[in-house]
Amino acid sequence: MAGKTLSEQIYDELYHDITRQQLRCGQKLTLNMLKERFHVSHTPIREALMRLAENGLVTYYSNCGVTVIEFEERDIQELYQFASELDALAIQFCSASLNQMPLVLDLQEIIENGNAALAEGDISKWKEFSERFHVIFYRHAQNYLDQAAARLRARLELLSCMYYKEENVSKINEGHNAIYKLVCDGKYTAAASKMRRHLQTDMAYAMKAYNLYQQQG
Repeated sequence: MAGKTLSEQIYDELYHDITRQQLRCGQKLTLNMLKERFHVSHTPIREALMRLAENGLVTYYSNCGVTVIEFEERDIQELYQFASELDALAIQFCSASLNQMPLVLDLQEIIENGNAALAEGDISKWKEFSERFHVIFYRHAQNYLDQAAARLRARLELLSCMYYKEENVSKINEGHNAIYKLVCDGKYTAAASKMRRHLQTDMAYAMKAYNLYQQQG
């Protein structure tokens, strides 16, 4: 964490704890509780909490503390439907580039590393490449879409950490490989449609995993 401010360090730690469910959905956190944990003043804690609130991971109440986000079934549906449309649109924008090879090469690296991590049974490492797979289309689209998608990623990561299990990741990875092949073949419209279906599958995983999470809580 060298070079990071106190608020950035606190943000990173709380982000990790929320997305990995070490802080449960619906859990209340007070400023005094966090002050005791981090041994700092309220100021960097408030800054970190405001950033978490902007990413949708907490509901922040000034001078009181926060509540970790909870989801209704409709919230999950809308989140994944919106993400699927943005991802599909990013793919369509990529098709307008005069040179497709940089995207294809970046995708190739991500796919090969993701496949290797999955073959090794390293789901944690695979998860990194799974996230990069979705983000790479926004980088190559080179427009404002990335700003809109960025506000969804924290909540998507929280949910994905619940369903990135051995019984699901192989099918998710197959979807990534299928989208990659369509892009390589220059079939961007088909790739966009496949991305929508891919995220609809993820939505089903998320809803099932979150319901189980609530039952276990």
